[in-house]
Amino acid sequence: MATFALRTRFLPHLRHSGPHSCTYQFRNVPPINRAQHTHTHTPRKPTRLKLPPTLSLFVAVSGLIYYAATLHISPQPKTLNPQTFTTYILTSKTPVTTSPPSHTAIFSLRPAHHPGQQLPFGQGILSVQIKQPQLQIARSYTPLPSSGTGGGGDDGALRFLVKREPGGEMTGYLFSLGVEDKVFLRGPTVEYIFPPVGEVDKTLFIAGGTGIAPALQLAANSLAPETEIFWAVRRRAETEGAMAEEVERLVQKIKGKVSVRVFVDAEGGIRIQDVERGIEGRKVAVVVSGPEGFIKWVAGEKVWRGGREEQGELGGIVRKVLERSGGEVTVFKL
Repeated sequence: MATFALRTRFLPHLRHSGPHSCTYQFRNVPPINRAQHTHTHTPRKPTRLKLPPTLSLFVAVSGLIYYAATLHISPQPKTLNPQTFTTYILTSKTPVTTSPPSHTAIFSLRPAHHPGQQLPFGQGILSVQIKQPQLQIARSYTPLPSSGTGGGGDDGALRFLVKREPGGEMTGYLFSLGVEDKVFLRGPTVEYIFPPVGEVDKTLFIAGGTGIAPALQLAANSLAPETEIFWAVRRRAETEGAMAEEVERLVQKIKGKVSVRVFVDAEGGIRIQDVERGIEGRKVAVVVSGPEGFIKWVAGEKVWRGGREEQGELGGIVRKVLERSGGEVTVFKL
């Protein structure tokens, strides 16, 4: 008998205090029901204060001058936080593929104000929102592991793998930026909490395209004894150049704990047999990330209910494998 479950790990908003305090939030937290209290009273009749015309004009002009003087000098947050956008500086844009034109690149950002904030990468997979200021929209992106530690750099620098989508408002904006341009970030949000030590024997991360970014972040920080990554791409060129260096650096850093297998669509892609071998015989946490169609094909589609995105029913090839072969598996769709 197959035993499997969709596990959603949601916690309320937390604030950590200390010499380097940081605030972060968890995705899809249900609203807190608070008791409603009403209070009524009969207000007194207001008394009008009459000012001489010259004094009224002086007060009005003084207010306008003060407003104009302070309009452009309102304080901006200097550390990344979930409520407001913080200024970062684009330091580099590295094309991924070795054969141009490349539509995928690694964006490196540093905080405009030093020292930068260290993010809680040990908690789980984190995402950060990037704002498109002209349209006032924001999209979530998952930072890549740094070349040093598992998360951001020692100076608070962050790196993102971004694919330019045809007609994409956000990606078109990001690819139009030049080095030293300002980028506005908000977050982080914890998308997935790592299972506690001993809860799983292995994590199988099935990633499609740029979904490799959260897979690498998980592999660099997960508490699981073993992480296996299935990376599905349309063209093998997507795994070359800068991204090949990213994967190799991480594999060498945590030898024996992570392995990465590349599956190219034109060469057959991921098969049911591959997933069977990936989950057989042990307690496994399966995490899926990538385009919506890819997630649906692997583990069933996510759904929207009441304005919130939820995991939806388990489906796709993962369900077929579990119905046929069984297994003690938890599944989470990013």
